[in-house]
Amino acid sequence: MDQKSPLNNIAYQFVQELAADLSGDNLELPGFPDTVLELHRALGDINQSVKDIVMIINSEPALAARLIRLANSAAFNTTQAEVCDPRTAITQLGFNVVRSTATEFAMRQLEQQEWLQPVRPQLATIKAESNGVAAICAGISKNLDGMRADEALAAGLFHQIGNLYLLMQGHKNNLVTDNPDWEDVAGEWHPTIARAIIESWGMPETVAVAVEHQNVLIETEDDSTALLTKLLGAAKLYHQLNVGGVEDPQKIEKILATTVLIERPFIDLVTIYRDDIDLVRQTMVA
Repeated sequence: MDQKSPLNNIAYQFVQELAADLSGDNLELPGFPDTVLELHRALGDINQSVKDIVMIINSEPALAARLIRLANSAAFNTTQAEVCDPRTAITQLGFNVVRSTATEFAMRQLEQQEWLQPVRPQLATIKAESNGVAAICAGISKNLDGMRADEALAAGLFHQIGNLYLLMQGHKNNLVTDNPDWEDVAGEWHPTIARAIIESWGMPETVAVAVEHQNVLIETEDDSTALLTKLLGAAKLYHQLNVGGVEDPQKIEKILATTVLIERPFIDLVTIYRDDIDLVRQTMVA
């Protein structure tokens, strides 16, 4: 076993304790708007009505406006009918897209917070990967039978939520800036943390499984891998390959060349549905 540095040991223990303590009741995402955390809890509570959810959204006018704008976008408005209020936007988009939009909105708010200035480069990387992978997942899934585009979008956007959580908690406790081993520790733990967060918010099990096993294509060649998990894994590798985020590009290219979704090569799907992918990406960053 590799010998860990003292800082690595401290970070490793810290992350283990976070993972052990994580639950819906004590989940804290430092810097996240209270409205977004309240919304996530409400969306996962079967006792909450749509009226209750609309009230939460209306308490954050910028978020309400973003949901209405998204519901009217070419990427998400399939009826061509104009959406003018949050209730109609929620009905049209569905809870998974509302969750995704709220989280993307929160990440924009984080970029403006002064206490996070030292880790803004890491925040930017997390946001870019989340949006890029989500666009690939949503753009492809909307064209495949047996896949829900809203779940694919959520899986893509939330696959980095564990990394975001660890970054904010680690920075808050002064374990990021001065620890060269932090990325290794976070890289090992963030999928597990992400699943815990997703489950605490009552999101679909398919999304939780996909996010937890997002590295499946690197770790195994199991043909029984769930379709959404495989799509997320391939989209993540494809995004990282295109931004230069992999150590062995040839290995990743080989994995992607042999990854098949519903009897169609993943690489072919990216090419065929490039316009759909770009449309989702443009809508998310607008």
